[in-house]
Amino acid sequence: MADAFEIRLVADDTAWDAFVGQAVGGTVFSTSAWLRCAASATGGQVHRLGCYRNDRLVAGLSGLARRRMGLYRLETPPLTPYTGLLLAPVAGKGPAKAEAAQHRACTHLMDYLAQHYDRVFLVHAPAIADVRPFTWQGWDVHLRYTYRLPLGDRNALWERAERRTRTAIRKAEKLGYQRRPTSDVALFRRQYEAIYANQADGPPIAAALAERFVAAALAAGLAQAYEIASPDGPAAIVAFVEGFDTTYAWAAGADPAYNHTGAVSLLYWQHYTTTSQPHFDFVGANMPSIAFFKRGFGCDLVPHYAVEGYKSGWVKRALAVRRVLRE
Repeated sequence: MADAFEIRLVADDTAWDAFVGQAVGGTVFSTSAWLRCAASATGGQVHRLGCYRNDRLVAGLSGLARRRMGLYRLETPPLTPYTGLLLAPVAGKGPAKAEAAQHRACTHLMDYLAQHYDRVFLVHAPAIADVRPFTWQGWDVHLRYTYRLPLGDRNALWERAERRTRTAIRKAEKLGYQRRPTSDVALFRRQYEAIYANQADGPPIAAALAERFVAAALAAGLAQAYEIASPDGPAAIVAFVEGFDTTYAWAAGADPAYNHTGAVSLLYWQHYTTTSQPHFDFVGANMPSIAFFKRGFGCDLVPHYAVEGYKSGWVKRALAVRRVLRE
């Protein structure tokens, strides 16, 4: 008898979160609590799609659904690193079985997405390395990068760091900079805006939205913010998120006036050398100046993918024309 596949919205938090916790591609950013926080901060309705094979949840994806410019969209929320494809582990002697299962699930999910949404934009976690089913269906695939560190021995982490970063950390220590917890979201907004003050396009996410999201995540206990400061004042602030086995440097702001002090480097160093997680994700390495800074910690450069699909060719063309006119 042929397998029966069904795509449906997952209503039960417990079932969904249990699946996310063991799925390939699963991160804290696909959990029910995070998605609800994102919806409250940015708008939209949480959609958790499950692909069921013989009534067993074998794959899924999530995002926020909303109607904009007359188009119904499903998207990874702003300021959320990953909410893309999730795959149940497949037991087998070789990779072929897992690949075949992924491709079958992707085909059913994409068919459902094409029927129910005008535009879909999803960012996959680095664990999802095979996005060929999306390209074969004519989706656009965007290559992205992040930096990750395997945590553990402090001395080994120090040796991994580039000399310029070690020098910056020592300098900030001598200047008396101290890391301390904070809930000052107004400070976060000012320093978030300051990072992008000299860039023509401004910040990638509107400052008001970023402030609102950080405030919601702190209030929900999903993130913890720390500032690095001297008697002269705060130099930087970073909101960190604790995942299943990874600490994420989720959202950051910094005052460029303190760039020469090494304070930002000290903040990251003090945090990731004291976390109990085995991995650290710097969340992004796609802008030259930011990538150069993060590279100094001796991280591993890790690729991941975003995928973008449209219900029809005219929708894709219309949005492309709109982007050109805006530019």
